[in-house]
Amino acid sequence: LENAVVGGYLAFIGYFCVEAGVSLCISRPIMKPSDWSYLFDKQALLLAIPGIIAGILLTGVARKCQDEAMLPISMVVIPVVFYIVLFACGWSIEDAREGGWVGETSPPVPVQDLFHLIDFGKVRWDLCKEIIPTWLGMVFVVSFSSCLDVAAISMDMGEALDVNNELTTVGISNLVSGLAGGFTGSYIFSQTIFTYRTGCRSRWIGILVAFTFIAVVISTVNFLE
Repeated sequence: LENAVVGGYLAFIGYFCVEAGVSLCISRPIMKPSDWSYLFDKQALLLAIPGIIAGILLTGVARKCQDEAMLPISMVVIPVVFYIVLFACGWSIEDAREGGWVGETSPPVPVQDLFHLIDFGKVRWDLCKEIIPTWLGMVFVVSFSSCLDVAAISMDMGEALDVNNELTTVGISNLVSGLAGGFTGSYIFSQTIFTYRTGCRSRWIGILVAFTFIAVVISTVNFLE
């Protein structure tokens, strides 16, 4: 693949991440360029500034610091500083939530409710033939984006990867996800690059992440609250 193609793909992912991050900070959807006008609102801008500063800080740490521990330490320090400021100002977590600094509460959802989302009795099987073009398009998009993800990881690592082996991993993962009622997807290459830069070379990182996600799904506690 040409470097311009990979670079354009990464530029889009970068813009999308900035867009999603700011949208999360101000609790408003940013779907098109004109939505950035939300930041002309003083309250929205106030909510966005700490997130933007934190993003710039993490970018600088990732690019400049040679110590492998600095990036994960920085990721832990940022929320700790938030709660220190919250405590120093005498605000409660509910005060922060009312001000838009913390996400809204939501009722806990038992894990068994996930299985109630799938009801084959409500499927219009007669319409399956009409979504074949969409399905083929998704296969192409996911396959192409997966190739670009592999290329991006390879460029950052400075060494070639076995593309066929990597795409096989993506294919098997999507098959398992689909059979379990999940969504299609590709690599989270940011997590892969993050793990690589921190010097971790063990498969245990993947195992721990998997078990952590399972624990979050099973738990009735919303950790984002």
